[in-house]
Amino acid sequence: MLAAISGCTDAGAERQPHETNFRVFNGTRFANADDLDRAGLLPFTSIYDVWKLTCDETQCYNVPTESQFKKTLASYVAQFRSSSFIAFDFENIVIDKATSAEQANNEVQLLKKFIVWTRESYPKAKIGIYDYDFNSKFLDIRAKIYREGGFDFFAPTMYQRWPNHDIWSARLQAAITNDHTINKSLPIYAYISPYKAGVTKNGFLGDAEWLAQLADTRRVINGVIVWTQSSTAIKLDTNQSWEADLRHIVSGKAP
Repeated sequence: MLAAISGCTDAGAERQPHETNFRVFNGTRFANADDLDRAGLLPFTSIYDVWKLTCDETQCYNVPTESQFKKTLASYVAQFRSSSFIAFDFENIVIDKATSAEQANNEVQLLKKFIVWTRESYPKAKIGIYDYDFNSKFLDIRAKIYREGGFDFFAPTMYQRWPNHDIWSARLQAAITNDHTINKSLPIYAYISPYKAGVTKNGFLGDAEWLAQLADTRRVINGVIVWTQSSTAIKLDTNQSWEADLRHIVSGKAP
């Protein structure tokens, strides 16, 4: 991949007011992930659904106790090296996937409980959730967890799972529109990956696509969470060119 950032944003995309404060988060937990930390990326913690949570229109299932949740959260905070920014990655209870308003509301109540427990453990943490913000289903219900006492930022998944960049750009704009409808004051940090659809076995994105994503997000949202499949048992190849592109951004160079 190229070391310089190129590409242009969708002309219809709304420009965010704080693009000079664009944040690039390191959402990896490689054994040597601190190499990217030292380059200027900010450590970012995702807590994964180890319980296989589900909800229906009656209740939620496989819900951990407070102590179980906090123990798991502490483990992920240690692995990802951050108690400052934390996102829930609970794909079984993504609200727009609910089949009824009752189910969506049950998911909201469960997430509110998890937010309280997270704030009790890490009072200064900024909290969000990996979500499909470009979908507008149950938008009014989803809004309930982005008000006072709820999530502090939006974290839409923007892994490139579509046929071309124009569609990706349209989905990003849809996420911005939906998020601003819910709470325009909150920052938007999009999950992106140098891999196709965020899946390592799919191989890397093409140069132009990766660079265009970095350029576009920098222009229209507040930051990106860079994610790849990782664990503390393996090491990142620190000479990959997609990392050079990230170092270019965090060094303050304009695309």
